[in-house]
Amino acid sequence: MAPLLAAALTVVALGSCAVPGASPVSPVVFDTMTAWIHHDGDSTRLLVEIASSEPQQEVGLSGRSFLSPESGMVFQFESPRSREDGFWMWRTEIPLDIAFIDSAGVIRRILGMDACASEVGPDSCPGYFPDVKYVSALETNRGWFAGKGIGVGARVTLGRRPRDLPLAAIESGPRATSSFNGGPTGLERRD
Repeated sequence: MAPLLAAALTVVALGSCAVPGASPVSPVVFDTMTAWIHHDGDSTRLLVEIASSEPQQEVGLSGRSFLSPESGMVFQFESPRSREDGFWMWRTEIPLDIAFIDSAGVIRRILGMDACASEVGPDSCPGYFPDVKYVSALETNRGWFAGKGIGVGARVTLGRRPRDLPLAAIESGPRATSSFNGGPTGLERRD
């Protein structure tokens, strides 16, 4: 009797995860890193969460009503994405910008995305397609890139500090760094 009851409760619990309107809060955990965006001879720092697994990428920034001004999320993919592979904003309560990044770490396109807190389903929200190939994407608050003077052609690296800046130019910390280049995800660690 006990195994049958346990099995029934498991089915009910799993089934509730797929119910439309269920809580968008997810137990998915994200690592954080510092992203450096290099542009016009300057480097701008952004604290980012890393979405590299499929569950992390499915959740993304959905269900959040606030994103700190100097924060964002980097989506890293196992293989390059085509120009037709896009993003949607289902269950996302805040407007965002998204930068599509190539295998050399260069921003190839930036799009603004409107919030879409719909509970109906992903198809009830518009899709955002880059029309360029990419290996990673960086989401920030709407207007962040324009406000910092960052545009197409800027280069993105991940880590404590960019290798091309002297330590005295930024806060001290570990020297491990990563950048978008090489490998299928476009992210190569440099220790």
